[in-house]
Amino acid sequence: MNGYGRAWLSVWRSVAVLGACLALFAYPFASTVALCCTGAAVGAVATYAAYPVAGTSSLTHGKLHRAAVNALSVGVALLAVAGLTVVLHAWLWLLVLLAAATSPWVINRLLQHATSRLPAVPPASETACLPDIPVEADVFVPTVRVLVEGDLCRAWRGSYQWLESTRSPALSAYIVALRQAYLDELDRRDPVGLHAWLDSCPRPRGGPEKYLHHGTDGHHLPA
Repeated sequence: MNGYGRAWLSVWRSVAVLGACLALFAYPFASTVALCCTGAAVGAVATYAAYPVAGTSSLTHGKLHRAAVNALSVGVALLAVAGLTVVLHAWLWLLVLLAAATSPWVINRLLQHATSRLPAVPPASETACLPDIPVEADVFVPTVRVLVEGDLCRAWRGSYQWLESTRSPALSAYIVALRQAYLDELDRRDPVGLHAWLDSCPRPRGGPEKYLHHGTDGHHLPA
């Protein structure tokens, strides 16, 4: 998680704790306990619904920890909503919208839409504008790093089609450097999955989707 994400969590956790404290003073103790337990149950159930398990052997420590954290978070969030309602009334929904609009997930999505999904590849008519020396893969790092894994894999497959269709050495060097940037980013995110895909002797037009976050045995690796 980047610095913005940590700052966002810190601010809104403080607001949630404040709201939960208000709820403890504003409502009977039994009601607050019931509300917190309801939220905790919803958080735990939602966690296991999002991460289904095939058997008891899949109940890893990581999933149990995530379920506990989510249960506590949802429980405190419900208390916070109840407590802040006493003070803010209908203005509470503006606070909720502000929290959602400034969340790292929304900001990242907006940045992805604002940024070109792929580095611009000049058309053949503009090939002469490209430098004679090969472009370094590091040039593409800022643009490639914002891509989610699905877009990254689609970009890898699309770049092969560009490479097949070009007849310009300069443009070929540009695309090869871009493909190297894709591989470097995949290796940074999931070296095990990337090497498992490369070891499978993939087709040139293929992509590594089914290997990402997977080992050679096909089991999902912990995040």
